[in-house]
Amino acid sequence: MQPNDDTARFQQAVEDLSRDIGPGGLLEILDSYLTDTRSRMELLSQLLGAGDLPSLARCAHSIQGGSSIFGLHDLKQAALAVELAVRRAETHELTALIGDLQARYRVLEPMLWAVRSGIPSEPPESGCSEV
Repeated sequence: MQPNDDTARFQQAVEDLSRDIGPGGLLEILDSYLTDTRSRMELLSQLLGAGDLPSLARCAHSIQGGSSIFGLHDLKQAALAVELAVRRAETHELTALIGDLQARYRVLEPMLWAVRSGIPSEPPESGCSEV
């Protein structure tokens, strides 16, 4: 599985967000997305194994939301497929759908972290101080 158009959309979303909320705000939400998504990817299989389908649907829905913010359309669609399978009670498909979602994220994750590491931190505000 190769990175796709999600790479270009992610980079555009990062540029747009940096312009709109500044590098500091971007770093905050990007760090949260990366940390939360990694945890949620691991949680998906555990929830399926435990038979906790409502939590599995919520977990997939959360992945969709974060992925949408960053223009990761294919990842969002893969998470949506998991959520819809749960809602339709098509549990026989869930193992494959979760595996596909996790594989897509594994392909994208190094690029996401690489882009994140290239975002400059905002310099501290400098002002005139009276002596």
